[in-house]
Amino acid sequence: MKVAIISDIHGNFVYFNACLKEIESLGCDMFVCLGDTVGYFPDALLCLKKLHDLGSHHLMGNHEAMMLGLAPLSDEREHVYSLQSTRKRLPESEVHALKMLLPFWEITLDTRKLLFVHGSPWDPLQGYVYPEAVSESFGRLPYDAVFMGHTHHPFLITMNSVRVVNTGSCGLPRDIGNFPSFAVYNTQTGEAKIHRVLGNLEDTLSKYSDVHPTVRACLLRESKG
Repeated sequence: MKVAIISDIHGNFVYFNACLKEIESLGCDMFVCLGDTVGYFPDALLCLKKLHDLGSHHLMGNHEAMMLGLAPLSDEREHVYSLQSTRKRLPESEVHALKMLLPFWEITLDTRKLLFVHGSPWDPLQGYVYPEAVSESFGRLPYDAVFMGHTHHPFLITMNSVRVVNTGSCGLPRDIGNFPSFAVYNTQTGEAKIHRVLGNLEDTLSKYSDVHPTVRACLLRESKG
């Protein structure tokens, strides 16, 4: 079975759709979203509906938690994230469904024991793990693979026999602004791979012209034609 793992869509349907086309071409059987489908960009509802259509297993991210009042949200952050305006556009049924989500999921597939979290294994909602922070403690975890999001920086490291994967962001990459990413895991072979897709930067900037200047700057970061 091929499992596609995506994270941090952040309401950017243009980039999300580009990733989905690549996922479809790879013949993935299962979808997992690690959270932060909302925030920054306004198309959270479109993205959520698409995830429902795909039958994706969906985790809660810190942006969902802030939007739902489950985590603190300052006025300064709200000015950038636009979470309250996003909530107003969501039907109550969708808000209720988001409240039921957890920031972690553990499952065994084809004898592979897998952990999916938004943040880190020790702080599933808000923990940040960058490549340089992957310590030997990961290698002692009782999993074949651990999948994380939250940082918007993709990486893949094997610690002892544990695959440690950060999918990066398929909505707002923080390293190369127009190269959204996702991960694919083969439950039979244990192989994990990060895929990057060329996002249509021009369409994104045109469609989402009202995003905060810091978000626009992130999209333009090290962009490639």
